This record gives sequence, structure tokens and C-alpha cells, in this order.
Amino acid sequence: MQTKTYHEQIQIDETIRLREILQTLPPFAKDYFRAIEPRSSAKTRMNYAYDIRVFFHFLLSENPAFKDKTMDDFTVDVLDQLQAVDIEEFQEYLKVYDSAEDNRLQTNGERGLKRKMSALRSFYNYYYKREMIKTNPVLLVDMPKL
Repeated sequence: MQTKTYHEQIQIDETIRLREILQTLPPFAKDYFRAIEPRSSAKTRMNYAYDIRVFFHFLLSENPAFKDKTMDDFTVDVLDQLQAVDIEEFQEYLKVYDSAEDNRLQTNGERGLKRKMSALRSFYNYYYKREMIKTNPVLLVDMPKL
């Protein structure tokens, strides 16, 4: 049996963790993570998956249009239903929110806000470039300044 280096083992662990997180996201999100795999690290994909999951939990808990939905109910069409004001509300929500994973209060400074918004921007760009959605409201929202 061949032993793995520390970095190889970390890569394996992060890939397994990413697969676990993907099970908690809407089914269509897997396409995005498969597409960014060649140009991103496992750690980046894992962190983006956490960030995208926060976005969908925000929609379920804070947006009245999705109150009676579940994560599996979301299709790519939901991205077209949102407007810039929804994205701005999400950005404000990120400053202080209850984590769905461990029910702890989470806070984000400018750096955390920027990473989460970058993840969402990349997510939207993927579906927009592939013409699966017609709008990209994330582009209309200013990114946090560092």
C-alpha cells in the first residue's frame, strides 16, 4: 500500500468533504463544481460550496418566496427569479447570521463578505455564460471594499 504525503491526504480529505457538502446543495449546483474543478483547488471548491450553501439557506429562511421550499426544490430557474435587491439583502445578511451547520452566530468582516460574494458571483457567471439563466443580478451589486 502506497503512503500518501501530507498534501495528498489533505486533498483527499477536502474532496470527500466537498462531496458531503454537495449533498446539502440543490442538485443543479454539482454542475458548477464539476466545471471549476480543473482551475481551482479542492479547498477553494469546498469553501465556495459552504458559501453557496449559506446563500441557499438565506433564501429558505429570509426570502418569503421560498419559505415553504426545501433545498431539493430549487432548480437553476431560481437564479433568474432573484433581483439585485435580493443579492443586496444577502450581502447584508452575511454580516451576522445563524449558521445552519452548527446553529452558532456567524459574523463576517469585509474579507469574509468579499469571499462569499465572489463565490456567488462565480456561481451566477457559470450559469449565465452557459445560457441556463437570462439575468445576472450579482453583477449589479457592488463588491465589498477591502
